Amino acid sequence: MDADIANRITNALIVKGISVRALSDATGIAYPTLRLRLKGGRSLTFQEFNKITAAIQVHPATLLPTSLTDMAA
Repeated sequence: MDADIANRITNALIVKGISVRALSDATGIAYPTLRLRLKGGRSLTFQEFNKITAAIQVHPATLLPTSLTDMAA
């Protein structure tokens, strides 16, 4: 699931033309930490996830796997 969320974030960055470095600057998440998270090496914290969704201006649910959004409905 972590890799799925990381892939969704990476795809959103590509679509919006935002680099990982720019996302790091916008969120205050250290660049090496953010790269590790986006490679699926470690899970994002809830706070990191919220900072990312705010920085790239997407609704958090759009970055979650459907298995999670279906459970919440």
